[in-house]
Amino acid sequence: MASGKKHPVISTFFFNTHHHRDHTAGNFFLKKYADTIVAQENCPKFQEKQNKGTENEKMQVYADMTFKNQWQRELGKENINVQYLGPAHTGGDSIIYFEKANIAHLGDLVFNGVYPFIDLPGGGSIKGWIDVLEKASQIYPEDTLYIFGHAAEENDVVGKKADLLKMKDYLSALLEYVKKELDGGKSIDEIKKSQAIPGFEHLKENRPNALATNIQNAYDELKGSSSKN
Repeated sequence: MASGKKHPVISTFFFNTHHHRDHTAGNFFLKKYADTIVAQENCPKFQEKQNKGTENEKMQVYADMTFKNQWQRELGKENINVQYLGPAHTGGDSIIYFEKANIAHLGDLVFNGVYPFIDLPGGGSIKGWIDVLEKASQIYPEDTLYIFGHAAEENDVVGKKADLLKMKDYLSALLEYVKKELDGGKSIDEIKKSQAIPGFEHLKENRPNALATNIQNAYDELKGSSSKN
């Protein structure tokens, strides 16, 4: 989530960077402080799908303004440019760029120092994610400050272009590693026992079996499926 221009009580715009609960559950409580909740058009669709039939369904508040590829506003002295660059972490990830401040909020497009959550059923794509990060690295100025949704340490939620490119390199290495191991005759169950992706031994698990799940995700994408296992 990210907020726009603030009045003493009301935030004019409130942004959902994507549909996951840790980025949209606050809508229920924060709606009264926002005139408008903004999200990429796929975000509320996946949010509804994720919560349908669950105990959380009745508490869902959805974006009331959506966009397909780009949303722009001048708020006070700041220009805000929000972009959707394609499927990545999910099928509806927004990048919120504050032009004058030169700050880009990436939502969960970068997991800095930890294994990412790849939501294939939620429209995500590893190959797409690689492309999105490559595009982002070229769109914004070299000295842009980036805000990340997750990191190994609290201070690491803010970073630079180099951190964005490290994330891209990990995703590329993940796909390459799984393909190489499969081509070498290993089964997916054998590959999932790997302790690290070569070159990325420093990454931490911020949830159980994070690496094994990433490997499964890569296998599913390479095989053209979107298994949740």
